[in-house]
Amino acid sequence: MLDIAPTLRTWTTEGRRVAVATLVAVHGSAPRAVGAAMAVDDTGRVVGSISGGCVEGALVAECEEVLAGGPTRRRTYSAGDWLEPGLMCGGTIEVLVCDLASLDAEQWHQVECAAGGRSATLTLAGTSISVQRPPKLVVVGAVEFAVALCALASRAGFAVTVLDHRATFATKERFPDATAVVVADLADWCATRTWSPEDAVCVLGHDLDRDTVVLASALEGGAGYVGAMGSRTTHERRVRALDGVDVSRLRSPLGLDLGGSGPEHTAVAILAEVLAVRHGGSAQPLSATTGPIHRSPARLDPA
Repeated sequence: MLDIAPTLRTWTTEGRRVAVATLVAVHGSAPRAVGAAMAVDDTGRVVGSISGGCVEGALVAECEEVLAGGPTRRRTYSAGDWLEPGLMCGGTIEVLVCDLASLDAEQWHQVECAAGGRSATLTLAGTSISVQRPPKLVVVGAVEFAVALCALASRAGFAVTVLDHRATFATKERFPDATAVVVADLADWCATRTWSPEDAVCVLGHDLDRDTVVLASALEGGAGYVGAMGSRTTHERRVRALDGVDVSRLRSPLGLDLGGSGPEHTAVAILAEVLAVRHGGSAQPLSATTGPIHRSPARLDPA
């Protein structure tokens, strides 16, 4: 349930009663991993998902029964027969349905940690469920492409920082989905920055000197993904400006070739590449690959 913790906190603050269905075991193929959750409040609002649509209707009914005073229950769903809700993918899942008020103090503390964007580990029905702090995406250059990328990446679970030296463009009004909007000299900002393999950096500006400062800092500091927008000619100029820096990990021009154009389509192409690097994906069509579709979570480890 940690994946929907912010909504759970909001609903309880509003005084709502809430029932939560949490995926506690997966056998075989399933759309979501252990820890995925959905919740129903006493007004009928629903948030989250367990299976991508296969069993959600049945789980809403289970949650409503719990809200009506029913006991905590554990339900198993599989391919089943046509009379029962089941999984199209052929796997089996086990789901715990409980009243949110039944959590003890430590369990609720972990929910609060997750809601605040901190790492958390919740033990539920003997299953340990963990979430890490949201991965960080630094978008350099408060251009229109950055507006689209910030909105998309935030929805995908990234904590986005927008960085620009121009206060006119770097505003919270233009980037309402950003975790932080920073107006600063890029060299000064990088001088105080410690990069992590979990970090992704996308340089979308067109100021060679400033771009070079950020790219050098991110590449040498070990950021997991480092990309820069621009033409192939611009890339060649950047490489020359980065003389002495290992540019083998620099993704430039950044993004996958999806054939689209404009800020929104470009943002999809950029985020697709970030996710492929982060999770070790092939960036190939699934129809052209074999093996499991769903991968275990991976880190942005520099090559």
